[in-house]
Amino acid sequence: MTEFSVRPWMNHSPPTIDPKENLRRALAKLRLDGVQELLVVDNGKLVGSLNEQDIWSHCPTGTLLLEEQQANELLEQFRVGGIMTLHPPMITPEASLREAIQLFAQTKRHALPVVENGALVGVLTEERALQVAAAVLGEVEQCTAKKASEEK
Repeated sequence: MTEFSVRPWMNHSPPTIDPKENLRRALAKLRLDGVQELLVVDNGKLVGSLNEQDIWSHCPTGTLLLEEQQANELLEQFRVGGIMTLHPPMITPEASLREAIQLFAQTKRHALPVVENGALVGVLTEERALQVAAAVLGEVEQCTAKKASEEK
């Protein structure tokens, strides 16, 4: 049967960025790492989270109309710490996947920092949580089908 706590499903090497980094580097890191959320860490401590929606919602509207080089120059002027989401929703490794999925739905974030004893120990992505939910539902369907065939 599938493990229902967050621990076995989290990524133990979460993608992080420093709050002093500029938004151009943050955007490049999001795209290069192929992730939807970066965890903002300052001196080893989780201080926020950042996704592409955060970046574009805090930039002047005209940025989207600029040529790529001009937009990159503008993004270099803003720092991650100025637009990151402060106090992102967090979860512990022993929390249930149900709790994590509910937190994803409530917060509309794409990743949940996993914190144990105040220290960042990993990240659970929305994609991974959905994969696990699909696997669990598959197991339930198999059990239900087996039970139904035994009753015949």
